[in-house]
This record gives sequence, structure tokens and C-alpha cells, in this order.
Amino acid sequence: MSLIKSPIRYHQPRKPSTLSVIWRMRTHLAFTLTPIILLPILFSFPQSQDEARCGYCVGIMAVYWVMEVIPLAVTALLPMVLYPLLGLMASNDVAQMYLPDISFLFIGGLMVAVAVQKCKLHNRVALFVLTIVPPQPCWIMLGFMLVTAFLSMWISNTATAALMVPIANSVIIELVKSNRRNQFSDSLLGEAVVEDRHNENSDGRRKSLGTFSTRDPTEILSKDEHQMAKGLLISVAFGANIGGTGTITGTPSNLVLLGQIKEIFPLADTDINFISWMVFALPLVTACLFMTWLTLVLIFFRKASKGHQTIKDKLKQKYDELPSLSFAEICVSICFLILLTLWITRDPYVVPGFGTLFKTGYVTDTTSAMLIAIILFAVPIQKPDFFGKSENVETLLDWKTMQAKFPWSVVLLLGGGFAMAAGVKESNLSYRVGEMMQLLQMFPVNVIMAICIFITIFLTNICSNTVTASIFIPIVAELAKSLEIHPLYFMIPTALSSSMAFTLPVATPPNAIIFASGLLHVKDMLLAGTLATIECGLLAILFMMTWATYLFELDKFPLWAYTPAELVYRNHTLFDLLTNATAK
Repeated sequence: MSLIKSPIRYHQPRKPSTLSVIWRMRTHLAFTLTPIILLPILFSFPQSQDEARCGYCVGIMAVYWVMEVIPLAVTALLPMVLYPLLGLMASNDVAQMYLPDISFLFIGGLMVAVAVQKCKLHNRVALFVLTIVPPQPCWIMLGFMLVTAFLSMWISNTATAALMVPIANSVIIELVKSNRRNQFSDSLLGEAVVEDRHNENSDGRRKSLGTFSTRDPTEILSKDEHQMAKGLLISVAFGANIGGTGTITGTPSNLVLLGQIKEIFPLADTDINFISWMVFALPLVTACLFMTWLTLVLIFFRKASKGHQTIKDKLKQKYDELPSLSFAEICVSICFLILLTLWITRDPYVVPGFGTLFKTGYVTDTTSAMLIAIILFAVPIQKPDFFGKSENVETLLDWKTMQAKFPWSVVLLLGGGFAMAAGVKESNLSYRVGEMMQLLQMFPVNVIMAICIFITIFLTNICSNTVTASIFIPIVAELAKSLEIHPLYFMIPTALSSSMAFTLPVATPPNAIIFASGLLHVKDMLLAGTLATIECGLLAILFMMTWATYLFELDKFPLWAYTPAELVYRNHTLFDLLTNATAK
């Protein structure tokens, strides 16, 4: 009997297509080809080589930032290389741009935030507030938005979202239990385990943001329950994004605004400080939270149940399970309140602040922030035992925790934005861009502001809010100056709108955290995010036209917006006109 062996067929691995190879190598290609492709910019301004060279540097940085060719913070270091090589600024001058007063304000504020996270004070505050809201789903969602927004004013929006999402998942479980009136296993949804992996890059994107249950949560939820769960999670992201705009230190884009004002207009006297910003921004934050809450209720909670006391009982149980208020929490709370008091009383509007006791311009909000930050490294985490034998006493904030949790890359990112703005100003590129944008003067001023806001919102949904603010704020400042409009009338809404990243999961870390839960689809975020974008954008326009104009006197063009040379020229021109008129 002969055995006929069938031929063995060897399947060779499929050769990848050219497009797939290019896609895999896109970052390497972008890194190499961008400087070559942008070379024509060097010859675009034959009258001024400095403008062309600066435009070339800004173009490379913008492409690298948007495409994330290399880490965002590393891209921010490019001015240290390109500006000296191209003869725009000396290396020493560029280096000084990376750690101005504003950067230390950011560092001091975040040191306090790290101490709050270390003692878990924010967890206690969140659960306490949620225990006092009514048990109905819509009111619970409002409670989540308010708590998240408040925490986001003081700690990073990433850390805030990472804290609130597990609590939201517990509430979702209780909502489902109260609807079905039977036992519902907590393990079906699972507690979200989210590690704050953005603590060294709170502005990072497209990163793994946590580990969640592998089972699809939508399999165990009814349609109405799924809608409620989606609304609750989206409310956390919206609250984190909106809340950060309420304080100067709440989001890097606000600090970019302050830094750019000082860099572009050295003579500026804007009266913007910690307290004046809160007076302006808190009403806007409140209005945005209320409108987005109504939107989420209409989209996701139209058929929500009336709720049960069991939800509130569950939150109360979680709060009661917390250990008693620790010595560390008390001390951090005191330090936090002292810092707020110092910020508020340094330069209040109604009476002279303590800043007048020192040399004019010497003491700023940064001084207060760094003072409290230093104290945190000295105060023990437990009630001191002066007769104990222990030599190593742990403090409220230690350097190991500081290194692990502090977003060092954001400091470089802020500095890179300031350095880029310094080069743009030094080369007069901002003046040239402002001239080109004068084509917009055919539109009313408020229409131009709306255009700036919605362009910024579009950009911040595809790249970092810090990057967006760093690129766009100098442009709108020069645009306002060329149209003889108060620069802050365009700069403030641009900074605010750079934090309005609501539509895409990758737009901001809080969006990515809630999306990783598996309960949301992109279309859910697009629908709610688009409506929230329109509402918050229109509210920003309304507040700029009314409250901000009154508070910061934006209806007049300030003299500090001119350079000294421009002031001399204008005074000389005015003198000539008066002389000619007198002669006649």
C-alpha cells in the first residue's frame, strides 16, 4: 500500500504594505523630514532674516508638538538649540526663559497639591460633599461635577479624575441596585483601578491611563442604566476640565497667559493676580458647570429613576470607613488655608495688601507659594514625640514623593512656551503675523474673538492645552495690538478656551480616563462634547463682553501695550500735529 504524501505548503508571512510601513515609521519620518520640508520658510521674509528664522523654529516645534514626534517636554527644549544656532538669541538669554517667576508659582502650587494627595485629604473632601447631595441621579451628577471642579482648581485634572472615577463606579453600581431592587455583585462592574501615570506629564496624551475590568460593562447594564453611567462618567471629565480654569494655578494654560503677558508686554499693569482672576473666573466656571450639567441631564438622564436612599447610604458608608482625621490632614489643611489667605491678601482691591509692606514689585504670589511649599518639608506627618527615640521623622512632603508625583515635564513645557514667545518677540515675527491677521478687521471685534476661541478649542482637542496656549496667545496678542484692541480681550478667552477639550478621548487625560472604563463610545463624547464646547465658548464670549470688560477695563487700549519706541514715535507724531495746528 503506497502512501501518497500531500505536499507541504509553507505560508510565508505576508509582506507589509508600503502604507503600513510608513504609518509605523511616521514619527521617525516626521522628526527627520519636518526640518527639511520647512526650509522654504527661511526664505519667506527676504527683508528680515530673523523673522524667517524664528518662523522656521516655531514651525518645527508646532509640528513636533502636534504629532508628538518626541515627548512634549523634549520638544520644548528646541529653542535652547535652534535660537542660538540661528542667531536669534544667546543661549544664556534663552535659558533664563525656562524658569521665570510664573514657573515657580506653578511649582509651589503643585507642591501643595502633592502634599494633599499624599495624605489623601482630597478623597475625604470628595466623599463628604457627595454625602450631602440628594440621592436622585441628576443631583448626584451635579455633586460629582462640583466636587471634581473644586478639586481640579488645586490639584491636576488627571489626579482629580483618577480619584473620582472609582467613586463614580461605586455610585453606578448603587444606581443599578436601586433600579433592580435586588442583589447586584460589585464585581460585575469592578472598581476602576487607575494609577496616576500622568503625574510626570499631566499634559500627556494617548497613554495607558489605568487598568479596568476586562469584562464589557455594557453586557450587564440595561439601556437606561448604561445612559446614566455614561452621563456620570462624562460629568467627571467635564468638571475636571472646567474647574481648572477657576484659579491661576489650576491649569498650565492660565500660567502661560500670565507669562506671555509679562514677556510680550513688559510694561503691562493688568491687575491680574490670584484673587482678581478668581473674581472673574469663578462665575464663568459656575455658569459652564450649570449649562453642561443641564446638557448631560437632557442627553443621558431623561429616563433616570428617582433614586433611592441606598445610594446615599453607600456613599455615607464609604465616608464612615475613612480613618479619623489625621494630624497630617489637619496640618495640610492649615497650610492650604494659609496659602489661600496670603494669595488673597497680598493685593486685594478694596484695601492695601501686605505686599505694600515690602519693596514695590518684590513680593508676588510666587513668594507665598514657595514659602508654604518649603514649610511642608519641615512639618512632621505625625504629632511630634519630643521624647521619642526615632531620628528619621517623616514630613508632610518628602523629596521622594515629590520626585514621583510632581509633573516636571510640564515645567519644561511652560518654559518652552515662554522661550518660544521670547524669540517671536525678539525677531518681530509677532508683529508680522499681526499684520497678516489684520484681514480679520473687516469683522466686528466680538466676531474676531469668537473666531479665536473656536480655533483654539479645535486645536486643543488635538494637542496639549499648554502647547495650544503657548502657540496661539502671542498671535492673538499681536492681532489685538494691530487692531488697537485691549490685548487681554483676546488673550484671556484664548487661554480659557485652551482648557475646553471636551470632544475626543485623547484630547485631555480626564477624557482618556473615563473612556478607558469601557462604558463610553466616541460618539457619546462627540455629542456631549460638541454641545459643551458651543455652550462654554458662548459663555466665554458673553463674560468677556460684560464682566471681564468691567473688571479689567478692557474697553480702552492701554499705553503699556506699546513698546517704548512706539510710544516715542506716537508722542512725536502728536507733538508735530499740535505744532502744525498751532502754527495755522
